[in-house]
Amino acid sequence: MPNNEKLVSQPPILDIRGLSISYRTAAGSKPAVSDISFYIRRGEVLGLVGESGSGKSSVAMAVLNYLPAATSVSAERIDFEGRDLRGNSSRALRNLRGSRISAVYQNPGAALNPALTIGRQITEILQAHLQISMREALIQAVRLLEAVHIRNPRTVLKQYPHQISGGMQQRVLIAMAIALKPSLVVLDEPTTALDASVQSEIITILGELRRDHDTAFLLISHDIHLVRQLADRIAVMQDGRIVETGPTEQVLQAPAHSYTRHLLRNVPSLGSPSSGKERLADAITPKIPILQCANLVHSFGGRRVLDGVTFEIAAGETFGLIGESGSGKTTLARIVAGLQPGHSGQITLMGNDIGKVVERRSPEQRRNLSMVFQSPDRTLNPRLRLSRILKRALREDRHGADRISEMLRAVGLPQDFARRLPRELSGGQRQRIAIARAFAGKPRLVILDEPTSALDVSVQARILDLLQELQSAHDTAYLFISHDLRVVRQIAKRVGVLYRGQLVECGATEEVFANPKHPYTRQLLLTLAFQSSSPVQTSSPWRSYAASL
Repeated sequence: MPNNEKLVSQPPILDIRGLSISYRTAAGSKPAVSDISFYIRRGEVLGLVGESGSGKSSVAMAVLNYLPAATSVSAERIDFEGRDLRGNSSRALRNLRGSRISAVYQNPGAALNPALTIGRQITEILQAHLQISMREALIQAVRLLEAVHIRNPRTVLKQYPHQISGGMQQRVLIAMAIALKPSLVVLDEPTTALDASVQSEIITILGELRRDHDTAFLLISHDIHLVRQLADRIAVMQDGRIVETGPTEQVLQAPAHSYTRHLLRNVPSLGSPSSGKERLADAITPKIPILQCANLVHSFGGRRVLDGVTFEIAAGETFGLIGESGSGKTTLARIVAGLQPGHSGQITLMGNDIGKVVERRSPEQRRNLSMVFQSPDRTLNPRLRLSRILKRALREDRHGADRISEMLRAVGLPQDFARRLPRELSGGQRQRIAIARAFAGKPRLVILDEPTSALDVSVQARILDLLQELQSAHDTAYLFISHDLRVVRQIAKRVGVLYRGQLVECGATEEVFANPKHPYTRQLLLTLAFQSSSPVQTSSPWRSYAASL
């Protein structure tokens, strides 16, 4: 635990009082944040937790005045280092961002410029603020990528955002955020796409920044395990209000508010699932193979992204695929979905060979296979209302209006959301719409690429329940891709471990978790077991660093 006396003696680096935010929508003004107040001292971490739609990300956007034009904001103060940010000019805010305040937002695909290489985006920041040569900027860019544990940094600098995985994109954003050693970093779901071992590395990196530069963090997350490791204090948000705040240990060990207790009850555990409710993985009786993949190989830029991957999924079965960002998980998902050309190997769906690209597949094959992507922002048309998005997915269903209401209810969204645009939803709500759309055609196989990574724990639980209901009703098979071993253990009967493009381990989930054979699998499980060892982790790497302050 950090030195509380030192933190208490520090003046607030960020002090927000009476902040209220509302959005102007087609349905009228929608309050997002209602009269909240909080502060962060230099060198301190404040964790802001709550369900998707609770207002967490709106708070993050307000700190840097990044809210859209159709927004009403009022506050008694938004002070940073003693200066009121509300009165700053656009130029002053630009100078402040990156140098004194930086941010890592939830969706790296939207934050990175798709038209510029990773190297260009990092060097532009360094040159704009440090007035250094391109050569020196490139040297520093390599060091930054190495600091966030990206292999082959010189190669990554030459690539565009779409050429790297979502997890690698997130690490690039973290590298950019820490490039100028800012006083305050706003972290909005910073490790959403990262596996347990990389998450641990990022925690170490943030600890070093805090130790060496007294950096403060506003950590916004639905991941209670992550917040437990990083935060000195926690503020819990519900429906736009802070309902509980206090030291991390106090809030997690003895939550005072019923909503906080509700969140903690829904936190997935690494241990074997146990409850009166039947675990999804145990509810499945595998049948004939729905999907068979044999010797899949795919190369990019002279590197084998997939190297001889072979597996099958039975009707009504969930096959979990885990691995670090950049291991080839998403590439494999895109190949099976017919969205990634240029591979070799065989794919059969319901006993029939299917085309390597979706255009060569029959209407029935397309209908029988659907996908939920990691980032809903890339797949939801921003100009269409949700009713239109879901109606297009239903195609010729004569009961379209009733089905749309049913689909919204199934993913925990109110019926009036049908009139909204994607931008009027939180990240978690957009992902739920993507899940609803994927199930519209009642497919036999659904590829789920990090489907719950953007969702808070209570919504995660509802989505997993939804998957169980759909699987039981329609005998649907799932290829469930995730970095979150806790969720995979809850949902998958069998699991495969992908490491550097190879399926290094495959078997029954309980067997793999209890007796892992490959060193990488053992490393993942050891890291996660360390993170989950107690309700409040008092001996984490972060706290070891903090103790030296």
